[in-house]
Amino acid sequence: MEYLGLTFTEIPVSNFDRSRIFYEEILRFSVAHLDQVNQWCLYTIPGSQTAVAIYTDREMVFDSRSPTRLVMEVQDLDKMIEYLERYDIELESVRVHERENFRITGFVDLDGNQWRVWSKTE
Repeated sequence: MEYLGLTFTEIPVSNFDRSRIFYEEILRFSVAHLDQVNQWCLYTIPGSQTAVAIYTDREMVFDSRSPTRLVMEVQDLDKMIEYLERYDIELESVRVHERENFRITGFVDLDGNQWRVWSKTE
């Protein structure tokens, strides 16, 4: 299994529009992808290779103590899933994002932290 890096962290916000002003105008983060319908926005951070996303009103797929999500890219999602399943780690159903050309799943670690794992589709 080959890790490609921690790509971004998802941070829950209580007011999406107010938070967008904070991240865009005060912190000067740049919008990389905006999903206004689902209230999810990915920002690039000047000078950094890691990004941050904000979100609201999303159901937590797993019972977790932590609303923050860590998102990691891997070379081969199927190999990663197979590896995690060998350790009886419960995974979310794989979601396919055809327009953005990637597949993603997730799991909760031993301390309740949420992880998302994704890879590009061919």
